[in-house]
Amino acid sequence: MSFELLTRKLELNSPLEEKALSYLEKHRILDLVVNITTSVLFSRPDKPREFLLNLLARIKIAKITSVDFPYLMEDSNLNSMFEVMDPTNQGFITNVQFREALHTLGLLSPNEELSVEEIITREKFKQEVNKRTHKIWEDF
Repeated sequence: MSFELLTRKLELNSPLEEKALSYLEKHRILDLVVNITTSVLFSRPDKPREFLLNLLARIKIAKITSVDFPYLMEDSNLNSMFEVMDPTNQGFITNVQFREALHTLGLLSPNEELSVEEIITREKFKQEVNKRTHKIWEDF
């Protein structure tokens, strides 16, 4: 859930609540929580606490080294997702499908405009998902 969505759902009753939400937005805490929760749900580890600590440690190391950011989906997962959207094996998906996939993965801002490419190849799809995932972790 993004900060915008949360503020629409909540009726802020006091300046203290507004200040708290402002703090969360400034430090992108809600984005971080959503992303690590998504990672846990996707991976479904036997030891979720250990997984979370490991994930946060990987993010910290990646921030220092600027390499090896954790990705939500591996290459095989992205290929499978693409194949679901391209059942006739044309080798591309539409911009509408691409937008919906990014939205489903939590990689698209509500008001974000995408380029108007009519077709998105498998490689373009995977590159864009990985680039956006990298950007999310890098920002933390």
